[in-house]
Amino acid sequence: MKKLLFLLLIFFAFPFISLAESEPVTVYYFEDRLCPVCAETEKFLENIAEERDGVELEIYSISETEKLKEIAEQHGVEDYYLMAPTIFIGESFLQPTSFSSKQEKNIIDAIEGEIVERDCCIATIPILNIEVDTSKWSLPLAAAGLGIVDGFNVCSIGALILIIVIVLSFDSRRKMFLFGGLFIATTVLVYGALVFLWSWLLEALIKDQEIIRIFIGLAALGGGAYFFKEFLRFFRYGPTCDASQSGIAKRATEKLKSAFERSGAGGFYLALSVISFAALITIVELPCSVGIPLTFSGILAGAEISLLSHILYIVIFLFFYMLIELVIFTGAVLTKSIWFATPRMITWVTFLGAVVLFYIALYYLPWFFNF
Repeated sequence: MKKLLFLLLIFFAFPFISLAESEPVTVYYFEDRLCPVCAETEKFLENIAEERDGVELEIYSISETEKLKEIAEQHGVEDYYLMAPTIFIGESFLQPTSFSSKQEKNIIDAIEGEIVERDCCIATIPILNIEVDTSKWSLPLAAAGLGIVDGFNVCSIGALILIIVIVLSFDSRRKMFLFGGLFIATTVLVYGALVFLWSWLLEALIKDQEIIRIFIGLAALGGGAYFFKEFLRFFRYGPTCDASQSGIAKRATEKLKSAFERSGAGGFYLALSVISFAALITIVELPCSVGIPLTFSGILAGAEISLLSHILYIVIFLFFYMLIELVIFTGAVLTKSIWFATPRMITWVTFLGAVVLFYIALYYLPWFFNF
């Protein structure tokens, strides 16, 4: 009798067990064609979909931001980064920065119905055993890296050296710091205002993230081509600034020299002359490196961050942009001699700038390079 009851129980329960086992699981996967982690993750997901009944795999490009937003809302996810790979499985949300056995287990557990905690971008510092969220490194790294490359701008450094040569005639270090500091501060404010304005306009006028990605890619591609052309010129003839030879730049330079040579010129007049010279030269010499600030402006516009964060990243960019000039200026004031990076160093930093910009273009415009 007991055996009969057991067989009846199995008979009636089996359809429900089968139904539970065959309940489909949809894996929403967002990838990037240039992302090596994505390639490994996608291959693993495709194998899982082939081996397991009821597992459906839907693959999208990370550039399909509207679809990403839609899927995220369906899964109740509000806090996510625009990065690849991004995976939604049931109630689990994954954004792995590496592919390992741990990530394989997380995916399998999520498919089997477990809720997997997102460990997006969590890295452990060796020895110290401290966990840090590396997802927040992308914008600071972009700001610092692009700022450093942009800072080795031969035109901007050349203008600073002109100011240094003039202020070194003063016996007072206070005056040297005052007029040299005014030049640097004005350059930072004008350059920063331009970057902020460009990024704000892009964010306000272009709502489609894919268009912004194309803009970033084209700006980086154009900037990379210009930097590579300058590298070839520098390699052959040495670093020189063509913009400083323009009529506007020459007239501004002559007016500045005249102001400091004028007997009895007051401090206010000299300060105003330095500020006017710095603002004008910053704008006139902008074409020397416009690809970098435009690229960075596009990256900020596409990041969808708050106004405060916007300003913070621009400040980081400007700090590293002016770092080399601050070192040159401070050293000149303290030692009354001018230290300048060697022509060879300027040449190869220009090449590095071309490589960085081409890489950014490759990332944002993979179809342009037939990938």
